[in-house]
Amino acid sequence: MKRANSKRDDFSRPVIRALAARAGWRCSFEGCTKLTIGPSEEGPDKITNIGLAAHICAASPNFRRYDPNTSPEQRSDISNGIWLCSDHATLIDRDEVTYTEAALRNMKLLHEANCARAVRLGSSAAPVTSLVALGPAVIVTATIAGIESDAWTFRLSHFLAGDPHEIATFIGGFSSAQPYDKYVLCNELGDGRVVAQAPSLIKDADGYLLCCPVAPISPRIDVRKIGSGFATSEEKNDLFLDAKGSIARVSGLDYFPQRVQEVLSMQRGESPFHPIFGMRFFEYFHGYSGSPWLDLLFQLDIIRQASIPYDDTRMGRHYTPLQCVTRVSNVEVLSDKPIANRLPVRLRLDVNGLGTWEREIRVYMPTGEQMVEIANRFRFLSDQR
Repeated sequence: MKRANSKRDDFSRPVIRALAARAGWRCSFEGCTKLTIGPSEEGPDKITNIGLAAHICAASPNFRRYDPNTSPEQRSDISNGIWLCSDHATLIDRDEVTYTEAALRNMKLLHEANCARAVRLGSSAAPVTSLVALGPAVIVTATIAGIESDAWTFRLSHFLAGDPHEIATFIGGFSSAQPYDKYVLCNELGDGRVVAQAPSLIKDADGYLLCCPVAPISPRIDVRKIGSGFATSEEKNDLFLDAKGSIARVSGLDYFPQRVQEVLSMQRGESPFHPIFGMRFFEYFHGYSGSPWLDLLFQLDIIRQASIPYDDTRMGRHYTPLQCVTRVSNVEVLSDKPIANRLPVRLRLDVNGLGTWEREIRVYMPTGEQMVEIANRFRFLSDQR
């Protein structure tokens, strides 16, 4: 196994963002809870950050709590990180006797549990719990500032993915962006829209305002008209034969639960025909499992499948994958780990022609090795385009 020498096994940018979000952007040191991130006066795309993703076990030899028996991947994994203000990040590296690995892991566990409890109870100490996504690269906590027929406006707070510069990049590259990536999603609304024109980002005394010109709502169909597919058994998820000895089929309202499971079980890059289609569940689960953000991130991704139309050039169709879902009201992940590659998730959806639909489904969740294969296939297909 490869060992680190002088090389530091630093955290990736997504890991750093996930650590900050899981900590509610507050220092995890016992008794501190100092807010670490806020807008900067230097410019509309600048952020003041006094927080650090600190290593529990050091990133390289000759530093505090270094463990030579761990791999580079383990040292740079989110499980080896704790979010601290700059003062306490310095302090823990000056006293290894007091701030042991076990002590830091316990601090992290208690702080994240307190953040999760505050979100569940709606405490004023909780970070803003409504998420907004702008395209695939920006996810930010936000509140609704205005909803009009042709524009949605949000007051932005903390970024889980991207930053104001990423929004500026989205605005500047809007005309050349993939049509499928031009969207805004809001889990407070349970809905999303295609972004019709380049958004605007405005900084005022209270922070940032994002205004998105939006297209009209994408058409939905009646659930009884969604068509049919081969039926699969709930126990084994396999095809089976009907009474006549043919492969069983299911249609309309009976097909709907299976259609939801099919859409949510397709990871982005998994389809050889549609490499940009699919869910980001694996990515979110890896970074946010056990935190209050996981349910909200899953909800955002399901909103995308319900509200943003996809151009299926192979079949000559233009449709939202969850064709009859008009609102994604609630999503709850029911387990901290998949069982036999299946993750139980409870959904509450508004369905055209049916009304409120609530059910637990088991979403297919690939392993890390399978996701590496999917990523390699996605890169290959992208290179061929």
